[in-house]
Amino acid sequence: MALDTRVTTNGTTVTVAFSGELDISRAEEVERELERIEAEGPDLIVFDLRGLEFLDSTGLRLILGADSRARRDGRRVVIVQGPDKVQRVFRITLLDRRLDFVDSPEDAEGSAGSGD
Repeated sequence: MALDTRVTTNGTTVTVAFSGELDISRAEEVERELERIEAEGPDLIVFDLRGLEFLDSTGLRLILGADSRARRDGRRVVIVQGPDKVQRVFRITLLDRRLDFVDSPEDAEGSAGSGD
């Protein structure tokens, strides 16, 4: 199955909604899109994983890399939880403890700036 990526901007928040399979076959394309988004300097990047059916280690690396760059640059990355089989990848790797997860995009935007 293919990957569909939908990017929306609301002020200083960019939401990247994935549906399908985020895996090695689409990694280069996603990486280029993330570079473009990050160059615009948003305060918050939201990864919406609700439409994902599959996430492999390469997809995980892309999300983790975006989070690391955001922390370095003073931005935030928030992840809208995906289906259980996607969330399982985060639990197995213990990244569910490191990354910031919410239940909906509205929760992500509502939490922007908390803790500042």
